[in-house]
This record gives sequence, C-alpha cells and structure tokens, in this order.
Amino acid sequence: MDARGPIALLWALRAVVLTVGEEDPNVLAGVRSLGADTVVTFARPGAAASAAATAAGLHYVPFLSTRDVDNLLWDQGALDALRGIPGIAGFHYRDEDVVEGYTAAAAQQRAYAILKALFPDALVLYATRLDPVADPAYLDDYFRPEFSDFVVPYFYPVGTTILGGEQESDAWEDRLASLLTPLSQRMPPGKGVLPVLQAFEQIGYPVGPAFAQRQFDVYRSIWPATQDVAAFWWGEGSGGPLVGLAYRPGLQSSFRRLFAGLLPRPGTRVVPGRPIAASAP
Repeated sequence: MDARGPIALLWALRAVVLTVGEEDPNVLAGVRSLGADTVVTFARPGAAASAAATAAGLHYVPFLSTRDVDNLLWDQGALDALRGIPGIAGFHYRDEDVVEGYTAAAAQQRAYAILKALFPDALVLYATRLDPVADPAYLDDYFRPEFSDFVVPYFYPVGTTILGGEQESDAWEDRLASLLTPLSQRMPPGKGVLPVLQAFEQIGYPVGPAFAQRQFDVYRSIWPATQDVAAFWWGEGSGGPLVGLAYRPGLQSSFRRLFAGLLPRPGTRVVPGRPIAASAP
C-alpha cells in the first residue's frame, strides 16, 4: 500500500486540543472565540463531534490508535463508518499499547501509509514527545518525521516534569530550545512544524499573559517560518493539579493574541509527501 503525493492544506492550523467536551457546543464556541480554526480531540472519530465542530466553524482532527488504523484494512464496515462521518479534516495517531512517545518506527510507517492511502486529502499527524530527546537512542529509534505531515513537538515547560520543576521566571526557554535543536538537525529541508504549546497552569506554577508568545518565540528561533500552532489543552473541571484554558482567562487572552498575531496562510500550502510502503501481514 502506498501513500501517494502531497496534500494541499487550505487552513492555517490554529489548533486547540480537547481531552473532553468535543461534542459540547459551549466548549467548541469557547475554542472558536480564541481565534482557533481547528480542534484536535483525544476521542475517536464521531459524527456528533464532527457536526459540532463544523457548526462552530472548526476543522475536526480526531484520534485513531495504530490498531484502529490497521483494522481499516480488514474491516470494511469500520472503514465505511469512518468514511461516512463528514467533516473529518485529518487524524492524529499513536500506539496505545506503549508508553506515549514510543510508537515504533515500523508502526508509524504503517499507520501513516494506510491513512494516506485511504484518506489522501486528510492531514495525518504523529506527535513527538520531547522530554526523552536527551537520550540519542530515542531519536535514533523513534523520530521519523516522514510519517507525519508536520513534525509535532510537545513539551510543557512550566511546572513539574521528569526533567525537574520550572517556574515561569526560570530559564525554561533554554531547556526547551535544547530539546528542539536535535529534532531540527534531523528534519528534512522544508518540513513544517506544528508546535504544541502548554495551555494549562499547574497549581503552584502560575503563568502570565506573555506565556504563549514566549513559548512560540523559542520555536520561531529554530524554525523562523513557523506559522502553525496548537494549544494543549482546553481543560476540564476535574479538580486536579492542572487547570486548562477554560478556567484561566489570562491564558485565553495570551493564546487569543498569539493566534491573532500570526499571518494567515497565503493561498494553498502543500504539505510534502512521498510514497511509503506498508504491506499487510
């Protein structure tokens, strides 16, 4: 099976990630009010979520596991059901059976090729976890920019991570840049980048109104032409230690200014693609 040719991306990718609420008109209206044009969900594709996103004026990019993708080759009913959902602009995928960020290269290749063959006009994304980048074996074994239409790096710099804790007043820009630079050195020329920025606040680690732009400036220091951006995440009322955009008006203002300040994409932009084989077992 081959993934053939490039796709023409007609919108600007001002994305907000939802972990819940993808069918809630109030949630989607809130996302749209930021100036976002795309909603990315952690839920699998659904007609109600797609219709709600369309009604809110948002492109819809749901989740598929690598097992879901593989199943599309054998289950005609599943494929027909997926094709029957209007308004899907793309997919993001990963292997749910491994630690996040560690989808095997062969599994990335296979999922990307299948989705490109079955949905040639869809955006297909695989996100690159940044905190293990300090280990060269991680990039050697798992970083495959050719199996995602954009390189999608994610790391949330203010708060506690396995790399330690950082306040907004700390020099977290240096650490973020140190994680991004090895990716840039392994990327083919012209490959687009979709930065996933921290759009939540951890209790005890407050962030201010410049936080979104400061993150984006680090990405721009490495990829100056970057015009696409994603925010993680809208938030939910779970009462946990992380508070998302929905509950932090200051963060909303920060991302609203960031989205508004990015230039619109001039006309149709082509996302490079190439034939990638994926044989059935």
